[in-house]
Amino acid sequence: MALAREEIDFKNIKREADVEILVKNMIQTNKVIAHLKDEQFEIRNEIKRRDETISKLEDDIWLLKKETRWNMLWRNRLDDNIDKTQIVLAIVFSINILLTYFMSR
Repeated sequence: MALAREEIDFKNIKREADVEILVKNMIQTNKVIAHLKDEQFEIRNEIKRRDETISKLEDDIWLLKKETRWNMLWRNRLDDNIDKTQIVLAIVFSINILLTYFMSR
């Protein structure tokens, strides 16, 4: 009865309470959105770091493949030179034996 005397409208009170709830929900929603934006930014940075790491690894792999090819070529050349040197030494050794044999006679 006292409320009726002071002309308080329950509809207005309910509307104000609803507005307060909506404002609180909007504030919470904005906080969640801000948090999700922060997480999205962190995830983007992590993806960039991973992409950079992958790029560096691919470059390293390419360099290793290039170095491996170079080493294989170098080794093949060395093997060829060793083979030729062994043949030359075998011929020189044979000539040396023949010369020693004929000189001793």
